[in-house]
Amino acid sequence: MQLNRKCVSELDLPEPPCRFQHGIRTLASLPHLFLPALSLLLVALPAIIPVANAAEAAPVPTVEALAAIPGQASSDAQILARRVHLGETDELLVNEQRLGELAVEIDQVLMHIRSRYPEMAEVAARSRFRPATLLLTVEGALLDAIAQRWNGAGDMPLTGFREFDELNSRLGLHTWESMPLFASVILHFSEHANLLAARQAYLAIEGVVSAEFDAYLGDGPDIAATSASGRWFVMMRKAWGDCPSGCLHSEISFFIVSNAHVELVDRARAEGMVEFQRAVPLGEWPMWTE
Repeated sequence: MQLNRKCVSELDLPEPPCRFQHGIRTLASLPHLFLPALSLLLVALPAIIPVANAAEAAPVPTVEALAAIPGQASSDAQILARRVHLGETDELLVNEQRLGELAVEIDQVLMHIRSRYPEMAEVAARSRFRPATLLLTVEGALLDAIAQRWNGAGDMPLTGFREFDELNSRLGLHTWESMPLFASVILHFSEHANLLAARQAYLAIEGVVSAEFDAYLGDGPDIAATSASGRWFVMMRKAWGDCPSGCLHSEISFFIVSNAHVELVDRARAEGMVEFQRAVPLGEWPMWTE
């Protein structure tokens, strides 16, 4: 192999060919080209990516702001918030702002409990009845009017019973199922309807024999909650064993949550506290403690 002596060191050792050295010198000159280009890029970046303006930075969202975001709270919190709110107001329509605030607050309560007691993550709140639906049993002239005029065609017809018609309108009644043979009618309202208040209002009308929720069949795990004196009282019910027919086994845990502090309450003590009794709908306390 013939070596070019111009490319050999003083130790006479072979080195890369001259063309390689020329390539190295070319690469070495790149910074002189790269640095000006980098400077131009840095100058242009503010126009491409605007610098954050501290004055325009979004503030930390409040509970009210979080409540206004659809789907912000978990389904458990939304179910419990509606239960709590329906029990604290006699208005025919729910307060959506209040519902949202309750849902966000309850979500925080559940997060504290499940963070301290991870096994509670498997316990979910259960919808007890179909939302915005009531089952009425009617009689007399009201039954006759419904049978004749509510044939399922066209706009919502009037029955001629002023109280009944006005209540239907206020609750946002939009569809119905009339069953004259069973003296019954199924009413479907706006999602803003307060079914607890609506039920009592219908029962006060002459000709309405009963007004019931469209309850789901079966049983299962559930959560009950209420607040008092700045604290939340929460019951979490594990249930298992043929729950479609009514669960064979259940285990209840009782918690008091104040801010981020979670206290697990002994069952014997909890059963004597009115706050826990108020957490469940009227008449359901035996089911939670049996």
